[in-house]
Amino acid sequence: MDGPVSESVDNKRKSQGLSRRAYLASAGVATATALGGCLGAVDGGPEKVTFGTLTIPAVAEVLIARDRGYFEDRNIELEVKRIQSAPKATPQLASGDLDVATGSIGASLFNSVAQDIDIRVVADQTQYWPGQPSANRIWARSAAVPDTDSIYDLPGGLTIGLHGSGNVDSYVWGRILALNDMTWADVSTTEVLYTNMPVTMAEGQIDACAIPDPLGLQVADQADATQLGYASMVAPRMQIGAYLFGGPFVEERPEVATRWVEAYLEGVREYYELGGFPSEEVATIVSEAFDLPKAAIQASIPSLPHKNGHLNADSVENQQAFYACRGNVEETVPVEDVIDETFLESALDTVGRLDDEAARPDVETIEQWGENALAPYPPVGERRTPSEFPTDSSC
Repeated sequence: MDGPVSESVDNKRKSQGLSRRAYLASAGVATATALGGCLGAVDGGPEKVTFGTLTIPAVAEVLIARDRGYFEDRNIELEVKRIQSAPKATPQLASGDLDVATGSIGASLFNSVAQDIDIRVVADQTQYWPGQPSANRIWARSAAVPDTDSIYDLPGGLTIGLHGSGNVDSYVWGRILALNDMTWADVSTTEVLYTNMPVTMAEGQIDACAIPDPLGLQVADQADATQLGYASMVAPRMQIGAYLFGGPFVEERPEVATRWVEAYLEGVREYYELGGFPSEEVATIVSEAFDLPKAAIQASIPSLPHKNGHLNADSVENQQAFYACRGNVEETVPVEDVIDETFLESALDTVGRLDDEAARPDVETIEQWGENALAPYPPVGERRTPSEFPTDSSC
């Protein structure tokens, strides 16, 4: 963890050389009082919280928090459920079948809010920082792009695989096309789940895709493909993924929701202390949770979540504008109706806030972690962003 935490429980127990679990045990009931009652009644049994997620390393902080007992310390039993996508999880969040989910910022999120479906974006999962190599890499079949290895010099006529027409990879490709002075009419698209992209590219059904690690690494293994760049090169401050709360969860159990965020924040800071995906310990925790090869996790480019959990509201607003321009969003909504950081702020009151400089991830962290990676990360190429985006031509 970088930087000082202001008067937090972590500072107190670290100064005494105690683990968090030992600190809480030694403090007993007095600790619950000191934390403003956030731990809840221990004799009432743990509160079960269901967490829906794709099997992606980017939720390592939550898995670490579970492994370290940060949820258990707060009287929460975390049940992890696998989902295919955030849009498919939205009805489960609204019904209370899921309490928390993680997913990308896509058109379905804005449409749900516009339809008064009560879901809240509460904390950062993944966002890009200028100069960061991102886990979302751009791949193309070598046969389809024989004369280039750059996302800024693409031929027309490519068939692009999209996880969804209103998904983050659509936004990324919109920016790539704009930077190539191309429109969607210059390419063809087909919807393919991320999990199926390596095979469909190997079979020649798609020519290019933007796909997150470690699935992207399978493209390199299964298809004769070239990495053309990173999504972060064209969207350097993009809010990729976030944690979402369902309405029933926050309305019926607001204190539990706050405690969930506290555990998540501790997991974020532990993630940085352990050294990200190249860390043997982090890779083991993720591997055991999702049955993913440990080597694939360690070879993936680490995400850099904000250490205070804050989101990039400007990016969320810009993505909504793009999806509206594309026709994926019929009615735009104020960004404050989408993002709700009240639970995050309450959790920071307990866990402690890092100052702004310490909370903002440093891309040099990835360079340092990369020294322990199984393979070097390809360098970040020239960053270019469209001068205006979105425009009618890019939609």
